[in-house]
Amino acid sequence: MLATMRKGPSLQHFIVRAELIQAYRSAVRATRPLPDPSTRRETLDFLRADIERLKGEYDLNKLKSNLSHFNRTLKQMLPSIGLNGLSEGERTSRLIGQKRSAKDLLP
Repeated sequence: MLATMRKGPSLQHFIVRAELIQAYRSAVRATRPLPDPSTRRETLDFLRADIERLKGEYDLNKLKSNLSHFNRTLKQMLPSIGLNGLSEGERTSRLIGQKRSAKDLLP
């Protein structure tokens, strides 16, 4: 009977998924200085697509690999568009497009 039971996600799965969500939230915060809302939305949609591909994935190696790929992509992208954070007095851009919560990223 135990052999027929489907094995659920382990603690490592939850930890890696939490790290993925945390990385996405960091990306959202890092794009705040973008002056053009549509550019910011496109950037976030691009990054979000990487995360959403993993929605049904349970292979830990693949999840960890994609987490490191996401972090590497983010690290490469941010300096190229001059995102060093907000200085005092700078306004953030408002997002245009769909508003989705971070809970919707991964099951």
